[in-house]
Amino acid sequence: MMGNYFKNTLEGRILIIGDLMLDHFIHGEVKKISPEAPVPILEVSKEAKMLGGCGNVLSNLKNLGMKVKVLSVIGNCNNAGKIIELITQKNISSQDIILGADCKTNYKMRLIANGQHIVRADWNNSEISKLEELDLLKKLSHYTDVVDCVIISDYAKGVCTEKIIKETIKKMKRIGKPVLIDPKGVNWRKYYGSMVITPNEAEISKVCGIELKTDEDFIKAGSMVREKFIIENCLITRGAKGMTFVGGSETFHIKANAKEVFDVTGAGDTVISCLAVGLINGLSFREAVEFSNFAAGIVVSHVGTSAITKEELGII
Repeated sequence: MMGNYFKNTLEGRILIIGDLMLDHFIHGEVKKISPEAPVPILEVSKEAKMLGGCGNVLSNLKNLGMKVKVLSVIGNCNNAGKIIELITQKNISSQDIILGADCKTNYKMRLIANGQHIVRADWNNSEISKLEELDLLKKLSHYTDVVDCVIISDYAKGVCTEKIIKETIKKMKRIGKPVLIDPKGVNWRKYYGSMVITPNEAEISKVCGIELKTDEDFIKAGSMVREKFIIENCLITRGAKGMTFVGGSETFHIKANAKEVFDVTGAGDTVISCLAVGLINGLSFREAVEFSNFAAGIVVSHVGTSAITKEELGII
């Protein structure tokens, strides 16, 4: 169990900057086809709304005992109200979440029949205003000196602008504290100078423009990212093939931990959360990656957006 890694109680102060979402899961059974069109009818048995996007990072960190702050922008609507409610229920302040006048709240509805996703509907935001960006930068300046690290959870929904990311990295590097990046898109120059980036296989393949087949291909891609974007360490998540870490002093592969995979939703959030927790609690990179890999193997065995718990990890 992972509790053996830590000599003391887990602790830490982590700032999350990213795109908040509301994940809505509707579960049921399909027993017949609609007479109106050749589509299945889902007989709903239960539904649940939970934090998604960087909100799932927040949930993972809170479950592991971290003190968490979050900077984000959401719309001024009912879905935004639900996000605030869910965050408040975790005893986390929502004071640094901006309600944007022209911003939409990111909302994803998933229909699940007999344990299988059958359709997803998305309502997405794409950008924030210059005024909202300025407000986030002002709030950022209040936290860089008092947190142990920053996680940038970029879902390309507007919050993680190039200016905000670069300013975050500059401020944290100045005081010797890490910034961890969960990237999106192909403009990785905005992540220049960060400590760790955690792309999945598809993301890094697209950015590097190479097909990834062998372990050597993954090492090559990780090295390209480190050199091109001056990022200290690259952790590539590879699904059923595990993870590849390419750092300044070591490179290694770790086999996947999952015994059964039901849903990979939010697995990347668990990886970057556990990596951050491990590093600020004294683990080496290898130990922190093993910790993250173990946790990811647990959350993919659950259906829906899932956050890891201390109990699942064997941490007291």
